[in-house]
Amino acid sequence: MSDSLPTVWPAKPHTLAKHAILRRYLQAWFPILSFQSHKVQRGSEEILFIDGFAGPGEYEGGQPGSPIIALRAAIEHAVRFPVPVRFLFVELRQDRYERLHHVLERLSSDIARSANVRVTKPRQGKCDEVLAQMLDEQERKGIRFGPALAFLDQFGYSAVSMQLMARILAYPQCEVFSYLDYKDMDRFISDPPKAQGFTNTWGGEEWRRAIKLPRAERRACLLESYKEALRARTNVKYVSSFAMFDTSNRLLYWLVFCTNNLRGLEEMKKAMWTVDKTGEFRFSDSDDPCQLRLLNQEYDQAWLGEKLARDLAGKEMSAAQVKEYVLTNTPCCQFREALRRLETDHDPSIRIVKAPKGRRRRSFPDESLADIVIHFQSGRLF
Repeated sequence: MSDSLPTVWPAKPHTLAKHAILRRYLQAWFPILSFQSHKVQRGSEEILFIDGFAGPGEYEGGQPGSPIIALRAAIEHAVRFPVPVRFLFVELRQDRYERLHHVLERLSSDIARSANVRVTKPRQGKCDEVLAQMLDEQERKGIRFGPALAFLDQFGYSAVSMQLMARILAYPQCEVFSYLDYKDMDRFISDPPKAQGFTNTWGGEEWRRAIKLPRAERRACLLESYKEALRARTNVKYVSSFAMFDTSNRLLYWLVFCTNNLRGLEEMKKAMWTVDKTGEFRFSDSDDPCQLRLLNQEYDQAWLGEKLARDLAGKEMSAAQVKEYVLTNTPCCQFREALRRLETDHDPSIRIVKAPKGRRRRSFPDESLADIVIHFQSGRLF
C-alpha cells in the first residue's frame, strides 16, 4: 500500500497498544529463547530480532518506535542472556532510514555496554527483498537460520508475501509477528489493480471468495482463509490471530502470530491480554464475526470451564494436553482456574484418573501437568 506519511508522524493510540504487546512479549521471550538456545547447544551464537518495517525509530511526540522498544527490552532486562540478541532493522524510505541512524546513535553507549545486544547496520530496501537476500546468503553458506523473531509491521496488507513467510517459518525456531490492515483490505478487495497484492499475501487465490460476500462474512472469510493459507503453505504449527477494535467497536486490523513453540504462543497471548486490560483498545478472537466478543468482557474462567466441559466431554487427556487445547482452540491463555471450577467437591465435571503421589485436590502445578490425567465426564456441566 502507498505510504504518504511524513518522515515522522504522530503515534496513534492503537499503534502504542501494538507496541505495548511487542514490549511485553519480548521482555518475556528474549531470555526464554536465549536460555533455550544455549541449552540445546546447536551452535547458535546469537538469536535474531528482525524489524522488517523499522520506520524512523521514533514518533513526532518522541515516543519510541519498534526498533527502540525491542532494543530496550533486551538492554534493560534484569537478566544477562547466555546468548545475545542480534538486531536487524530494515527500512525502505531514505528519509526514515537516515532518521533511524540518528535515533540509534543516541543509544550507542547503552548498546556498547550491554552484553545482551548486538546491532547490525540497518539495511535500506524492501523487506521482502532484503530478507530474501539474507536467507539466500545463509543457505549458500550452509548456515542454519535462526532462532529468530521477525516483526513484520507493514503498512496495509500487501508488503509481506506468503513466500517470505514460508521461508522464515521453515526453520523450527523462527517466529513471525505480523499485521494486516483490515480497512485497506476491505477498501481495495474489488479493485483489479490491487489483486496481485492480495494474491502475493495469500500465496494463492483463496482471498477471492470474500469479494462478493456481505461485509461481516467477508471479514471472517478473509481472516480464516489467510490463516488456512499460512498453515498450508508454511507448515507452521501454531497460528494465532487477534482483531484490534477501537473504543467505538470498529475493527482496525488483525495481529497474526506464527510459531512452532507452544511456550511462545502462551507468552504472546499473555502479552495481548495484558494490553487488553487497559480498556483503551480491545481484542477479540473474532470467532463470531457478527458479534463483538472482547477478551476481558467475554472470555473469563467460567466461560472457559463451560467450554472445556462441553467440548471435551467423554475424553481423557493430560493436564498438559488441556493446556495446549486452551492455547490453540480458545482465545484464553490461563486454564488452571477453569479446571479447578470443574473439579468441584459436589458433582464434579472432571475426574482425576492419574496424578503424582501427594497431589493436592484442585491443584495443577507446572511440573506435574504431563502426569495429571483428567477424564471429562459426559453430559456434565458445573
